[in-house]
Amino acid sequence: MISQRRHLLKGLTAGAISPLLTPFLHNLRAGDNGILPKRFLFVVKSSGLTPAELVPSDLAPSMVKPGEKESWPAQLVPTKALLDIPLNDHQLPESLKPLAGFTDQLTILQGLSGKMCRGGHSAWYGALGCYYTGNEGNPGRAASATVDGSLAAALPSIFPHVGLTLGGKVLTGVKDSVVYPGISALAADRPLPYQASPAMAYKSLFSIAATGKAAAAENHLESMLLDHMVEDINRVQRHIGSADREKLDHYLFAFDSLRDRRRKLKGLEARIRIAAPTVTDKFTSEVETDRIEAHFDIAAAALITGISNVVNVRADTLEVTYRGLGISKHVHGLGHSESVDGMTPVEARSRIRSFHLEQIARVAAKLKAVPEGDGTMLDNTLIVYLSDAAEKHHGSGIEWPFVLLGGLAPGGGNRYLQYPAYQQAGHHTIANLYNTFMHLAGKPTEQFGRLDNKLPVALQKGPLSQLLS
Repeated sequence: MISQRRHLLKGLTAGAISPLLTPFLHNLRAGDNGILPKRFLFVVKSSGLTPAELVPSDLAPSMVKPGEKESWPAQLVPTKALLDIPLNDHQLPESLKPLAGFTDQLTILQGLSGKMCRGGHSAWYGALGCYYTGNEGNPGRAASATVDGSLAAALPSIFPHVGLTLGGKVLTGVKDSVVYPGISALAADRPLPYQASPAMAYKSLFSIAATGKAAAAENHLESMLLDHMVEDINRVQRHIGSADREKLDHYLFAFDSLRDRRRKLKGLEARIRIAAPTVTDKFTSEVETDRIEAHFDIAAAALITGISNVVNVRADTLEVTYRGLGISKHVHGLGHSESVDGMTPVEARSRIRSFHLEQIARVAAKLKAVPEGDGTMLDNTLIVYLSDAAEKHHGSGIEWPFVLLGGLAPGGGNRYLQYPAYQQAGHHTIANLYNTFMHLAGKPTEQFGRLDNKLPVALQKGPLSQLLS
């Protein structure tokens, strides 16, 4: 099979096809050489990810204790020793059952801390960057790159980072614009944008493959405008002084980058047309669950087409109300254990979590259906589910749970892994996990973000060895 494809690629390189297909052909050659693309999908929820709700059901009696109050979520029992338990031998908890078909590539990761971050409603950039920033109503400044931004730089693509969200900051609802939610950054003071409208995100990412006369005319017009703009800038440069020329260089770089991106997209047009999601009324719906589903369709298509290797879906904000799930109270109210019709706040939060994991399972199924190398795209992807508020609605950062899914899952999956509790021997932090992600991407880091000064420095550096063994 591989030798046949190599013969085909040799013929294509000889001039049988447009050179604009070079990026796609490069990926095929890389696969033949055993170097396959690596992809990361982050899914960030608000209001905490309850650790006790991630424990296998049959282990819950010994590993879970009641909440501090009757209506509060149950709590995870801390451990003094590392727990490493095969998931196949146990029952997934109720809200994780959408992932039952992917157990061999699933890791439930508990016991890591993130006390170098701020607590409260959101750690903002700190959740993915490992540092303290912002306050309850403002993300503050990005002190350095977040892990998704670092991975975007390590795994370059046409769109290095695709961000999708429902709104802006934590205490905002649905918007229809480009927003800066304050959770992702490419570098210090370089926050990454997110598209809040599924329809606009689709147009931005996939319009190159749109069909019909109107779409073709619009694409042609955009290409012509970019070409003329670059030509005009080059012409002006020859007639101005060096100081103004330097300023103009920045404009030239921006427009030239846009033009280069369109050319690369044009080379992938056929592949994009096949994998681009079908636009339905969910892309313009005002119902939050519809828009979230549309965003996950876009995320899957962005990874499958290869136009991005790093996607982040910010699944909700505190002001989102999951009307599509029959929940009449917004996420913020549920976090404060306010009552909701027909269910307890804990049951409502579990329903929301199940919905998120259903979307993750849909993406995983799509990736698993696409052959790649000797396996599938899912084998070369890691999906990371976490909260920007650590373990509860007003997160403390003392415990920061993760759900990891995909063939890149460190350690191979099929694991419930719980590290010793905070300040116990063998405890580690979320920075160790992010070092692990960078290791998987081929750009290993020894320290990610800032250190927790209440923990030994050595325990916070390098990857999690148990996940790389």
